[in-house]
Amino acid sequence: MSQENVEIVRKNNDAFRRGDWEALGANIDPDVFARVDPNWPEQCIYGRDALVAFLRGVGESMGPDIRIEEMMDLGDRVLVRFRWHARGSQSGVEGEQTVSEISTFRDGRVVFIEYFLEHEQALKAVGLAE
Repeated sequence: MSQENVEIVRKNNDAFRRGDWEALGANIDPDVFARVDPNWPEQCIYGRDALVAFLRGVGESMGPDIRIEEMMDLGDRVLVRFRWHARGSQSGVEGEQTVSEISTFRDGRVVFIEYFLEHEQALKAVGLAE
C-alpha cells in the first residue's frame, strides 16, 4: 500500500503542475484536513474543495514549477520535500522556495496534510529529528 501512496503523491504533483485540479482532487478525501505552516496566513483547511481551491490559488500566484526533491515512504504517510521555482503572477519576481509536506493516507486517499517551510520541522513531526 505504501508504494501506492508514493505514486499518488507523484500523480498529485503532476496534476498540480498541469493545473488539473480535478485529477488532483480525485486522490483527496472529501473530509481532508490540512494544517499549514504557521508562517502562512491560512492555518487550517477543511475539505477537498477548500484544499483544492487553496492549492489552485497558490499555484496561480506563484506558478506551477514545483518539483519533488526527495520523498520518504513512511507506510501510511509520505514525507516529500518540494523545490518551487516561483514567479509572482503580478510582480514577475522570481525565487526559490522549499516546502515539505506530510501526507497521511487512508484507503488510497489523502486524509491529512501538513505543510512546513522548514524541512527540519517536517522531520521532527515524523520522529526523524529532535
